[in-house]
Amino acid sequence: MIPEDVINRIRERADIVDIVGAHLSLTKAGQNFKGLCPFHQEKTPSFTVSPSRQTFHCFGCGEGGNVFSFLMKIDGSTFPAVVRALGEKVGVPVEDRPVSPAVRQRMELRERLLALTKVAAERFHLNLLADAEAEPARNYLASRGMTPDTIERFDIGYSQSGWDGTLTALTKAGFSAEDIAAAGLAIPREQAAGFYDRFRGRVMFPIRDLQKQVIGFGGRMLDDGTPKYLNSPETPLFSKGRILYALDAARDAITRLGYVIVVEGYFDAIALHQAGCANAVATLGTALTPEHLELIRRFTQRVVLLFDPDSAGVRAALRTMDLFLGSGFSVQVGSVPAGDDPDTFIRSQGPDAFAALIKSAPSLLEFTVQASLTAGRAGTVEDRVRCVEDVLTLLQKLSNPVEQSAAIRHVADQLGMDEKALLARYKALPRKSVKASTPQPSAGVFENQPLPKDEEVLLQLLVHEVLTPEMWTEVRAEDFTDTRAKRLVSLVCVADAPHTRQQALAQAGEDELCGSITRALSMTELPYDNINAAFQQSLKALKLRRIAVELQEIKAAEALATKAGRDEEARTLLVRLNVLQQERQKLSKINPSSYNEAGRIHA
Repeated sequence: MIPEDVINRIRERADIVDIVGAHLSLTKAGQNFKGLCPFHQEKTPSFTVSPSRQTFHCFGCGEGGNVFSFLMKIDGSTFPAVVRALGEKVGVPVEDRPVSPAVRQRMELRERLLALTKVAAERFHLNLLADAEAEPARNYLASRGMTPDTIERFDIGYSQSGWDGTLTALTKAGFSAEDIAAAGLAIPREQAAGFYDRFRGRVMFPIRDLQKQVIGFGGRMLDDGTPKYLNSPETPLFSKGRILYALDAARDAITRLGYVIVVEGYFDAIALHQAGCANAVATLGTALTPEHLELIRRFTQRVVLLFDPDSAGVRAALRTMDLFLGSGFSVQVGSVPAGDDPDTFIRSQGPDAFAALIKSAPSLLEFTVQASLTAGRAGTVEDRVRCVEDVLTLLQKLSNPVEQSAAIRHVADQLGMDEKALLARYKALPRKSVKASTPQPSAGVFENQPLPKDEEVLLQLLVHEVLTPEMWTEVRAEDFTDTRAKRLVSLVCVADAPHTRQQALAQAGEDELCGSITRALSMTELPYDNINAAFQQSLKALKLRRIAVELQEIKAAEALATKAGRDEEARTLLVRLNVLQQERQKLSKINPSSYNEAGRIHA
């Protein structure tokens, strides 16, 4: 672990304007600098860097943070790696804190395995290029349209067909048999001592992480042997439910184009890259997982899935819909004609036809409804009913009632059914608990939702640190309605001194929920000619809104208590109702001076 004081010294010495300016062109704009966002495609600069706060924020996509988070995002590096590299750049040596023997052992094993897989990938690639035994592999790749440049770019290789060729070569290179097995390249013999190669006589695909380190392999059989495709097992480096093939090569194109194409095989992903669709990635023989979604979310929230149009593809779509509902992603589903896959389609029809297929791809909901309906029509009446109920069961996982209503209306329209009848059936379905299976939306889902005007003004004054001590005592998190605003106020208002408030604001700028609005508000200039009037008028509006909500709730509760004969409870509620009405009347008499209007903040 890197000591906190070392991290702080590096942060203090590093100028975020210089660091960001090394990656994109920045222009002075008032107190800040602006440029085109490197994390999404835009024509008008909305990416802002604040030298005073040493933060960045994009008003277009909501991405933001400090110098460390910028480098992690732009380079795909881990936090420790970024801290070490930046420390070396600004002249602050980084030494890790002492760690436990167990942690040290895991770190050392990981380093050995990374060195081992790098050598293995180089050996497999050299085999493909130079070994006479690899001639069938070279012919096979040529038949699949793989060019020499593509083979080189993706480090495609070949594992020899003998039982211990890889094991022998890596042992000679200085690696132990135990580490070779730990990396997933060898298997212990059952009837005797020793190990044998896991991958034999296969076309080999190195699998890399975002730092372009080889962490695993996929192998494709050339003859009729099984399995046709074989991946590395779970290792200290590799977990197929957390990795997407070719993401290291696709990340820049994904952020530039604003979406990712997800396919199901190595060849599909490579063929798309070769044809110029550089934003393609592939799953590794597994369905998409919540971990995959969080990985994708770092680069985009728009996904295009390519499924086969057969029954297996429909089942995959249903599983994926279950995963994506409520996640905040915009998802389309493209399907190539029967008998094709993305690889064969783009080679036979060309990039323009593939681009048209992507452009016309329906939403995940539309695809699922149509596919379920098609499957149902081919079966009995019971099959059709079951298909409808499968879709309605999935819609239960939508937590937003507006989304639910729109989705049911869409399903009714697609099925040619009466919306009321479908809604009645939807309500009659048993409710299922979705807490464990439904991904929770990240803060990014709400980034472009504007704040209520009074809350925006108060938060602007708060983050610009212009509130007097008396004003601070009047700001309470429970008065705010926006969850991001509540979070920001709760973080900052517990601080009891200016320097601790500055630390709290820095923490809020990195917070998952309120970080985006904190950065966005701090990048604006205060437009008010009267700070006190702006504060008092917005505070009045905020409190009146909170009182109005509470009055409604108490009136409803008092009516229920009276109807149920709970007289004591009803009297207590009436007392509270009277207090709130008096408070509202008192607030209504306050007339703060007017102030200049602020522009809307879309964090």
